[in-house]
Amino acid sequence: MVVLTLITKTNGECFSFQDAIPQVHFIKLISCSLYNSWDTLKKEGSANIELTKDVKSVTRILPGHYDLQSMGKTIDILFDRYNYKQLETEINQPNGQLVIRNFGAKPIELDNDLANFLGIRRKLALTTFVKQITAPTAYFIHCDLIDKNQNLFNHGRSDLLAVIDVKGKPYEKVTYHSSPQQVLRECSTDKYINSITLSVKDENGELFDFKGLPLAFELELN
Repeated sequence: MVVLTLITKTNGECFSFQDAIPQVHFIKLISCSLYNSWDTLKKEGSANIELTKDVKSVTRILPGHYDLQSMGKTIDILFDRYNYKQLETEINQPNGQLVIRNFGAKPIELDNDLANFLGIRRKLALTTFVKQITAPTAYFIHCDLIDKNQNLFNHGRSDLLAVIDVKGKPYEKVTYHSSPQQVLRECSTDKYINSITLSVKDENGELFDFKGLPLAFELELN
């Protein structure tokens, strides 16, 4: 058995070994540490307000890791540059909804990306409710050593090593430890291996962008 600890700042990096490791038959994730620093809003969003008839003033929201609270604070000051302070938000308790109120009643329209992100219509009503912000709920850790022919996930062949639930707050460092029930994944390698590639993806198979912050993996190789 070999225990490897791998640290990187690049998600999906290929780790090369100075000394080759004997053939690996099984692999297991012991632990994983990372920062919740990926973007929930992946594309820049924009909103416009019609302060003067037929004249629209535009402001933008940068990509970032937003939750209901931080998005609410961003919306509160969305049009401050135009001295429009009648757009306010609050978290409705106990339901935990984000409530957007446009007291000034000036027409406000969001672009498609921002409206879809919030799960609301493009044109804000006098009162708009945002139930939740869509965000990944799990990290899918993949490894190139795994035998896809022997490893099935969602009825398909996969190099999936482990699935871990997202926990913690935005930008917080979190560490995940495998449970005793964590299975050993069957591998397909040559007599010796000189490298290993690990990647953390979302449910759609897209790499998370951890903004250059470190990721650490502890693996058991048999």
